[in-house]
Amino acid sequence: MAFAFSLPAILAELVERGRVGNLPLIVDIKTIFGRKLHKDEVFWVAILFHTIIGALFGLIYVLFVKQHWLVFTNDPYSILSLVIYAGCSWIVAGVVVYPALGLGWFGRKEGKRVWMEMLATHFVLGLGLWLLVQYYQPFFFVD
Repeated sequence: MAFAFSLPAILAELVERGRVGNLPLIVDIKTIFGRKLHKDEVFWVAILFHTIIGALFGLIYVLFVKQHWLVFTNDPYSILSLVIYAGCSWIVAGVVVYPALGLGWFGRKEGKRVWMEMLATHFVLGLGLWLLVQYYQPFFFVD
């Protein structure tokens, strides 16, 4: 899902041939671990980071469901459960992941509105995961 949400950024990059000022739907990571990235590296690191965060988002949610760690709701794969999870994952990413990568609290070193981009992305991922579950309902989603 995260890769699918990064398609607008990929298409913009292909069409504009590297002249995109701000990649849509993903956070432009301009420095990482204190190293300033070249313009071409920004795109690839942003796509990689976005895809990894998206994959972890889904995997960790399934782990929470399987371990019965949904403390706010006992209704796995419900929209409420995924909205609460999206909010909590946004906080963890903003307080733990982004600072660990040297991007500051909620990515503030990368821009003033990165926190809002992150929040929107997490909620879109939660909504997308909920829609996928509603559509597919694989046997292993049933507890």
